[in-house]
Amino acid sequence: MTESSPKHWLFLRGLARETGHWQLFIEQCQNTLAWQCHSLDLPGFGTEHNDVSPLSIRQIRQNLQSRLTLPEGEAIGIVALSLGGMVALDWLAHDPQRVHRAILINSSSANCPLWWRIQPRALPLLVRGVFAPSVDSQERWALRMVSNQHSEDASVLNRHKQLRAQHPAQKSNVLRQLWAASRFRAPAKLAPHQRLHLLASHGDRMVSWRCSNALAERFNCSLDVHPNAGHDLPLDAPNWVIQQFAAQQ
Repeated sequence: MTESSPKHWLFLRGLARETGHWQLFIEQCQNTLAWQCHSLDLPGFGTEHNDVSPLSIRQIRQNLQSRLTLPEGEAIGIVALSLGGMVALDWLAHDPQRVHRAILINSSSANCPLWWRIQPRALPLLVRGVFAPSVDSQERWALRMVSNQHSEDASVLNRHKQLRAQHPAQKSNVLRQLWAASRFRAPAKLAPHQRLHLLASHGDRMVSWRCSNALAERFNCSLDVHPNAGHDLPLDAPNWVIQQFAAQQ
């Protein structure tokens, strides 16, 4: 393992999701890559569901920093999906001594056109996922939006409903996250020692892969694109994602 490859990796989820949505993926990474894996829920979701979600990515990042319990001297890497990738970018920019690497999955920033960030075909699913009258309906529409391989998978849907029952999500917090994401602009550059890698999918129906391509061009970093998986790449193509992680070791 090179100096730029930390042994500690923090996993962050995206819009209205929590650590439990990784399912077995974090364990797979730990077993396959020999990483020491950690996870934190974003404020307002998961274990933090009683909190109010901040209105900026910067404040979300600051909240996570205050809850990270790893020793101060330990360099870390971050694996982050969607909105979590914005948090990771902000963390890279503001804590270069701590965060040495990040892998962003289907992420974006306000530097990209709005119709790339939320594709028009995803809008009906997004609205139904937030405002449908029941948790069952909300999670059913959300799964259809983010997954191409498991959009009608009853076992995955039931797992997501169980997570909501454990940690109820407030619509106001979802809207606050959307506001924070809409305003986030990627930093101009990263520190020379920091490494960034991007993953995306041509099949993502929520966020266009062009957002990841634009970020790759901005930071002159590598990008790997899956041909047909959905927005939740670790759910739809976990083995492919881990293969990309291993190739960057």
